[in-house]
Amino acid sequence: AMPRDDDDARAAPRAKRSRTRAGAGATPEISVLMPARNAMPWLAACVESVLTQRDVALELVVGDDGSDDGTREWLLTLERALEARESNASSDAGTRASDGFAEDALTGDATRARRRGAEDVARAASRTCEMRVLLLDRDREGKSPSGQGLALNACFEASRGALVGEMESDDLRPPDAFRSLADALEANAEWDAATSRIELCGTEREGMKRFERWQNGLLEPRELARGRFIEIPALRASALFRRAKLEELRAKTPEGALYRDLWRTDDGAVLDFATCARGTPAPDARPHRWWPVDSDFWHRWFHHGFTVGKVPRALYYWRQYDAQSTRTHSRCSLEQLRRCKAYFLVAAALEGQFSATPLREIRVYSVGETLRAWSEAVRREIDCQCPRRRPSDIPRLIVAPRAHKPAALCASGFLARDVDSDDDSVLRVFAFGSERPRERVAAAVAALARPDRFPHVFVA
Repeated sequence: AMPRDDDDARAAPRAKRSRTRAGAGATPEISVLMPARNAMPWLAACVESVLTQRDVALELVVGDDGSDDGTREWLLTLERALEARESNASSDAGTRASDGFAEDALTGDATRARRRGAEDVARAASRTCEMRVLLLDRDREGKSPSGQGLALNACFEASRGALVGEMESDDLRPPDAFRSLADALEANAEWDAATSRIELCGTEREGMKRFERWQNGLLEPRELARGRFIEIPALRASALFRRAKLEELRAKTPEGALYRDLWRTDDGAVLDFATCARGTPAPDARPHRWWPVDSDFWHRWFHHGFTVGKVPRALYYWRQYDAQSTRTHSRCSLEQLRRCKAYFLVAAALEGQFSATPLREIRVYSVGETLRAWSEAVRREIDCQCPRRRPSDIPRLIVAPRAHKPAALCASGFLARDVDSDDDSVLRVFAFGSERPRERVAAAVAALARPDRFPHVFVA
């Protein structure tokens, strides 16, 4: 059930720190933010993979969001064990993690998942890695649909590192992941963040394998930025960000929160649950504008001009299983993801991000239901984002009146006839879900006499 307003839940729940002091040594180089809610049975393997990172001073900041499956108790036991180890100078220095993962760590079957005690994980943890736990109780009355954004914001506020990463509580990191990402940022001063290729584990499906192959093929900042209207071009949890850039992004976000967590209530209001358990109306709220935290974050990141590059190695293992939120949450539907892309695409078009010349038309090319859905989504956002502009200032949505299959677009010079060498005020939106058709259209665009005078974007 979607949440309703409640006078008893007006204030954000206070993030209570557990008993362990916030770090015994110097300020860590890297802070890793991890929201957790009922994370068993994957939690132990996940946390161990972070605390056994090599050659890096790291703090793991976990925001437990009212877990009732043993997650909170396990985390607090681990925190006490780590504290006891620090007070005992003769204790082990940690076990050097192996480069691979055992089958029971990679499984998507909860009955076969690796179960490891908190004391065992503490003994294996690197001396340069520490952990703090924040206790969040935002959902006592079951009215808040999500605590992911709230937990991430609390963890970010409590973190100290100059570099900030994330971790999903059911995924894994190889032991050199954060060192490799930090080195990539040092080697690429123009990058605001570094991400990596991913590797699926658990219950794999062909559709997700295709997504993995597509995402892993995007490496350069320009490729990643342009790919955001097709799908998220990198897992946010696989990235390492410069804190200063996250602070800049936060300053550009309503309510001054780094993460947003948007949901539609039963009465049609769209609230952001990232700043308080009751939710606050999103400044740009419309009944159709609610989508996942990941999509919202990446689109805001790219919209404001921040960059990210990708390390060409799999430094993040993304677990697949039937109950994961990407398969069960309504806001992860294709329709909601399309609405998110359309919102930011139209915003970018109106701000002149696709062409220095003010746009007079946005043309959508596709076929069938995809053409209808994308045309409707773009038209709706034009109507929403331009209510106070003169009609002549509003880009018109033109649905090209020809066959729009890639073969037709690429044949007989169709694209060449469609472009006016003296007019770059038309944005072409090519909506094709499969990679091969996009490649054919991209090759035809590149063959134009003046491809730089042909503003276009690929969506899916």
